[in-house]
Parts: sequence; structure tokens; C-alpha cells
Amino acid sequence: MGWRLVYGPDVGHWAATRLNSAYFDARSHAIGLERDGEIVAGIIYEQWNGKSITCHAAFDGRLTPAYLREIFYYPFVVCGVGKMIAPVSSSNSKIMKLLDNMGFAEEARIKDAADGDIVFYTLARPDCRFLHE
Repeated sequence: MGWRLVYGPDVGHWAATRLNSAYFDARSHAIGLERDGEIVAGIIYEQWNGKSITCHAAFDGRLTPAYLREIFYYPFVVCGVGKMIAPVSSSNSKIMKLLDNMGFAEEARIKDAADGDIVFYTLARPDCRFLHE
């Protein structure tokens, strides 16, 4: 079977479960990655306002180049935003490291607002290297 991009509520609910959150199909969009029929990655986009979009990501496995292109193509090209915003609990070092590696930078922090701080990572369109590969 191999790797496959997937979309929709199943991905949103998969990611939300891992994030201890919820997915609302009418207000969100989700892009996932399957390996051999099992979802291994999911990103939820919400709160699009024309200039920015908020995203929440969960990953259980390796990410493919095609998936990386797709998860940045959607917000920056399809939605036309200039900035992605990713709020993350400071206790989630795995996602924080991944965001750093993807080019996101910490822009703000709210102390003791979750299981630790809520750290707001952002990535501006000109800084996204995945759109240019």
C-alpha cells in the first residue's frame, strides 16, 4: 500500500484525539498522511482570517516530502495567508523540536496556560522552504 495523503474528518478526529482536543468539520480542514492504511500524521487548520491560519499537528511517524509540501501549500497557496500560527504546550517537546526544524519561530508565550506554557510558533510565507522545493 505505501504512503498516501488523506483529507477530511477522519484525519481531524485522529489528530484531535492525540492533542486532547476536538475537531469541528464545519470550521476546520485536516490533512493527513497514511502509511499502509493507518494514519501516522495529521494537521488541523482553523481560525482562517484572510491573513493567518492556526494549525495543530500530531505525528506518530515519519513525514514524507510530499506531505510536507501539501501541509504548507494548503495554507499559503490555497488559503492565501501570510502566516501560520501553531500554539503548542511547552510540555510537548517533540512537536516544538519539529516546528523549529520546519522553520517556525517562537513569537509569543503565555505562562502557565496549559500543561506548562502555551508557546505560539509562527511561520511567514517567505520563510517557508517547503514551497520552493
